[in-house]
Amino acid sequence: MSEYSQSSYAQSAPPMHSAGAPSGGAAHASPAPAAPSKKIAIFAIVGSVIGLVGSMVNWVVSDAEGATGGIKGIDGDGIITLIIALVAAILFIAAMATKKAALYLVGGVLGLAMAIVAAINMADPERLVTQKLKDDEGVSQKVAEKAAEQAAKLYEMTAGPGLYMVLIGALMALALGALGFMKARAAR
Repeated sequence: MSEYSQSSYAQSAPPMHSAGAPSGGAAHASPAPAAPSKKIAIFAIVGSVIGLVGSMVNWVVSDAEGATGGIKGIDGDGIITLIIALVAAILFIAAMATKKAALYLVGGVLGLAMAIVAAINMADPERLVTQKLKDDEGVSQKVAEKAAEQAAKLYEMTAGPGLYMVLIGALMALALGALGFMKARAAR
């Protein structure tokens, strides 16, 4: 034998995969789909928090002289969106920790509910004025509706920044909840 044919180095076997077949063998396993990343849950939480903060900001503003601010969301349906946003944020935190698809789905559905409430109030700003008059002044529904209608004729009432914040946060929660649900289901 020549001195080149014998080596003091041992030959290594081909690397083995978890299935037990050599890497060059026929048994190739496709990688499992990844679970939803934490970024999805974090951005969904951010959307819920935006909706939560928007619930406490002005929902109706007017162009009346001397008008300071407007009517805040928590004077009406903002209480509903505040509670929904809080529950959605908690669900997305739990989804981030457990990676359970159902938590993402329920959080997304809550985002849809927030978006519906925001859209209803954007379409009819007088609705919040009516609620505020009923609650603060103690007048009947009919009197409050008539006063809100007269105020709408005198002043330009529009959706305030809080409604837009709630809508943006709700759409984020809805989209990211659905995305997290699909990724969590695919990872199973």
